[in-house]
Amino acid sequence: MSTWIFALKLSILGLHHLQKIFMSQHLKAAITLVATIFIAALVTVLAKVSLERVSAFSFNWLQILVAMVFLTGYTFLWRKESLPTHLTRAQWLYILAIGFCNFTMVRFLFLAGLELLPVTTHAYLVNFVGLVTMFLSIFLLNERPYLIQFLGALIALSGLTVYFDSIPTPERISGIIFVALGVFFLALTNNLIRRFMVHHKSSVSSVMLSTLAIWIGGLPLVAIGILTEGSELTIGLNDALIILANGVFSLALTLIVFNHVMKVLRSYEASLLASTGVIFVALLAIPINHEILSQHQVIGISILFIGIILTQFKIPFLSIFRR
Repeated sequence: MSTWIFALKLSILGLHHLQKIFMSQHLKAAITLVATIFIAALVTVLAKVSLERVSAFSFNWLQILVAMVFLTGYTFLWRKESLPTHLTRAQWLYILAIGFCNFTMVRFLFLAGLELLPVTTHAYLVNFVGLVTMFLSIFLLNERPYLIQFLGALIALSGLTVYFDSIPTPERISGIIFVALGVFFLALTNNLIRRFMVHHKSSVSSVMLSTLAIWIGGLPLVAIGILTEGSELTIGLNDALIILANGVFSLALTLIVFNHVMKVLRSYEASLLASTGVIFVALLAIPINHEILSQHQVIGISILFIGIILTQFKIPFLSIFRR
């Protein structure tokens, strides 16, 4: 009898939790983010094709240049926002840190890793950013995950041991190191954005934050790229279109959406939802890059996906036992 009561309480608590999600902005923010991640996954798979002909450095500064132009036009011409002159030193330091982490570091590290790794392996590793974000948020934002979320994170991490059934080659180890460093800096970026949106969201819009961050973090790379390669760089039409798509969708649009949903979602919730990208990349890479997933890779991705699902629940299981 006690088992039936326990199950009933669990069902009621779960339904109550789902009702809260559907009655809030949580679901709308989640759907918007996942749809954006699908588009970003598509252009990332196409980027792998282009990186066979264009170096990671060239691809990186060109896509950042595209994103800078797009965000600048969207912010100042379309939205008609004015450059903020009232920001404090602390607020500028936040924007400086976000720009440096996300564009000076993350974009180069991810593309350098993509040159050395299969696109599915790259996507799989990148999607651990949600778990790293969760752990960093405990210390940086004092956001305490529920027990089920923590268990989900551990389950997702265990997928690594299944996905890599053998020791990677030295070349792939270098790619893994690049991606791991990028994951850390992106997780740090997510926490900085969340902290800024919680404490300073009235100071600038999420779009202005994205524009300022990409100018601060991306301008040095673009300047170096123009000075070193500007007059000698030759790129075909297909590669140019892929770079254009990555700049607009993978960088600019994703940045705008991510900063916007961070007003509703916690930093690790948004990052873990973004982890659905590994599923999209795996599916898209099969027809586009002709990649084949082995059985252990499918199982590893499935374990990660199960962990991601668990981290989306906020059910405090201890309350089940209360009367």
